[in-house]
Amino acid sequence: MTERLAEHPPATADYPSDPADLFVRLYDELPVRLHRAWPLNLWYEDARVRRTAGDLRERITDDGELDPAETAAIVAADEDRGRFTLLLALDGALALANPYGPFHDASALTGITVRYLVEGRLDSGAAGGALLPRCALPGRPDGLRTLPDFFGVHRVPPHLWDGIEHTQLAAVHDPHLSRDVPVEVGCAPLMESYDDVRIGFAERAERTVYRLDPADSAAVRSRVRTIIRKLDGAGARIAVLPEATLSDGLLEVWKEAAFDTARPGSPLRLLMLGSGPLGGGDPPPNRAVLIDRWTGTELLVQDKLSPFVLGEQQLRDWAPPGAPRAGTAEEDIAPGATVRLLDCSLGRLAVLICEDLSRADRWDRELMAAGASHLLVPIFSKPILRFRWEEQNAQRQVNTLGAWVVVANSLVVGNTMPHDPAFGERYTCLVAGPAGAARLDYASVLAFGAAGRGDEPGLTADGALPVLHAGAAHEAWLPHWSDDLTEDDPLDGCTLE
Repeated sequence: MTERLAEHPPATADYPSDPADLFVRLYDELPVRLHRAWPLNLWYEDARVRRTAGDLRERITDDGELDPAETAAIVAADEDRGRFTLLLALDGALALANPYGPFHDASALTGITVRYLVEGRLDSGAAGGALLPRCALPGRPDGLRTLPDFFGVHRVPPHLWDGIEHTQLAAVHDPHLSRDVPVEVGCAPLMESYDDVRIGFAERAERTVYRLDPADSAAVRSRVRTIIRKLDGAGARIAVLPEATLSDGLLEVWKEAAFDTARPGSPLRLLMLGSGPLGGGDPPPNRAVLIDRWTGTELLVQDKLSPFVLGEQQLRDWAPPGAPRAGTAEEDIAPGATVRLLDCSLGRLAVLICEDLSRADRWDRELMAAGASHLLVPIFSKPILRFRWEEQNAQRQVNTLGAWVVVANSLVVGNTMPHDPAFGERYTCLVAGPAGAARLDYASVLAFGAAGRGDEPGLTADGALPVLHAGAAHEAWLPHWSDDLTEDDPLDGCTLE
C-alpha cells in the first residue's frame, strides 16, 4: 500500500513544465509520513537546500517553466529531499504570480496569474483538486511545521475540493483593499424586537420545529437606507448584518437602496446582508447573501449548514412568542451541503451562519485546506458577552486558520432578556483576528462593538468601528521567497518569521 497522496509514474516519466502543475505533482508525491515530521523542518533550514531552491526559483521566474528532464534528475538524485527543494523553488516563483502578493514584474509567469483570475486556480486542474494562493497563516505559535505551512499556496486535494464552490471576484467588481491599511467593519443590528422578527412553532415528524422570518415592515425598510447612510458616514468598507434579517423582498430593498445611495467616494462596498428564508421551499434554506454595493450583484451565497436546536432554558430566557412550555425546538430549514468561498483583495471569504461557527465538523477540513482568511458570521442569539461561545469559537479559528472573524447580532433577544450586570457589558458585534505576523503566542485582536438601535453600527468603547486587515500574502511569512544565499551567507536557525 502506498503512502503517497497520488500514484505517479517513476521519476523519469513526464513531469509537467508548468510551475503550478509541477508543484501539484511534486506535493502529491511526497509521502504522508513526511507531512508532519522533522525532516521537512531540517531540510528547510539547510543552507544547501535553500541555496539550490533560490537558484531554481530565479530560473523558473525568468523562463516561466522548468525543464521536465531537470526535474526528473533532481528527484532521481535526491528523492523526497529533492522534491521538497523543488517545491520551495516553485513556491518562490509562484509568489510572483499571486495577484494579491507583494511582488510584481514576473512577465514569464503572467499566464499563471491570468489563469487564476479567469479560472480561480493557479494550476490547470489536470491532477484534480486545486492550487490556490495563500491568504492566511494559522495564528498559533510557530512550532514543528507541517507540509502546508512551508508554502505560500494551498494544495487543495480533490476529495475536499469537490465539497467547495470557489469563485474569484472579477477585477471590475473588486474593492481593491490594501493589505497595509485597516478595513473598517460596520455591523448594524437592524432588528430590535420580536415585532421585527417572527418566530413560528409547529410540529414536523413528531418534533417541535421553529422558523425565523424577518418582518418586511415599513419600519424595517426605513432602517435599511439609514444603516447605509450611517455606515458610509462612519467610513465602513464592509458591512455584516445578523441572522434572521433577510427575505426575498428585503433582499431587493437592500439592492435598490445600496445602488441608489452609491456615490463617488462612498467607502462602503461589500454588504453581507445577514440571512433568512430565501428562495422558497418547505422548509426553506436559511441563506446569507453578500452583495456588491455598486451593482447589487450577489457575490457569495451561503446556506446554513447546521440547524440550531433551542433548548428548554433558552426558550424560557429568550421568551419567543408562542414557544412551547417544555422540550426543545429545532430550526426548520433545508441545510446547506456545500461550503462556498470568494476570493477578492480582502482575502478568501466564507460565511458561517450562527450555529455553523460552533459546528466545525461541517466545514473545518474544507476551509483549512483552501485557506479561508475571513469568516463572516451572522447570528440570532442573546447579547454577545465576553468569554462566551462567540469569542471562544472565533479565537479557535484565528488560531487554526489565521482568519479574521466578524460576528454580527441583532437586538431582538437582548431587548427581551433583562440585563444582569453580573454578566458584564452587552455587545452586538465582535471582530477577532491574528495579533500580528510574529505568531509568538496565542493572543488575538478582539474588538467588541455595541449598538443601541437597529439602524446604528456597533461601535467599540472608544466610539470607533471595529477594524480588520486584508489577507493578501506578506513577504515576511516565507523567507525562501526572496533568499539570496551564497557560500558565505549560510542560514542559521531561520524560521517562518
